[in-house]
Amino acid sequence: MTSWAGFEDGLAEHLTSLPAGVVVIIDEAERQQERRRFAQFRQLEDMIWAELPGDDSLDPDVQVREAGSRVIAEAGWQHPDADHCDNWWFELPWPADAGAYRRLASMIVTGLRDAYRVVAPDRLVYDAWNESAGNRKFELPRTGLIRKS
Repeated sequence: MTSWAGFEDGLAEHLTSLPAGVVVIIDEAERQQERRRFAQFRQLEDMIWAELPGDDSLDPDVQVREAGSRVIAEAGWQHPDADHCDNWWFELPWPADAGAYRRLASMIVTGLRDAYRVVAPDRLVYDAWNESAGNRKFELPRTGLIRKS
């Protein structure tokens, strides 16, 4: 079983070497597709664009409400707005130093673990592909997560 610390370390390592065009969605293994807790990010030519879901897109039992919103905001996420599909968002200019990638990985873990109350990383799966390479699958083995089937 992957710990949150192991997941965060592996994610930070992957963030340092994502090629432009990679899209990653980390979400719950056992929840309905449209109403789940997730983190997603996309490596663009000049930044990594990351998102966590806003409460409007979540089932009531997993919404973060006021307390969770504080946790997410204090971690460094920007508040949901219409320009970001009412999701929490963060943009990391690229390239960045290792500390910035580690911070983004920490922000993702804080959101999933502390605000959305995901018990452990083994409750998560991922999907990743490279839009710039014909949507070829992209692997994230250092996260310890299983690829979504």
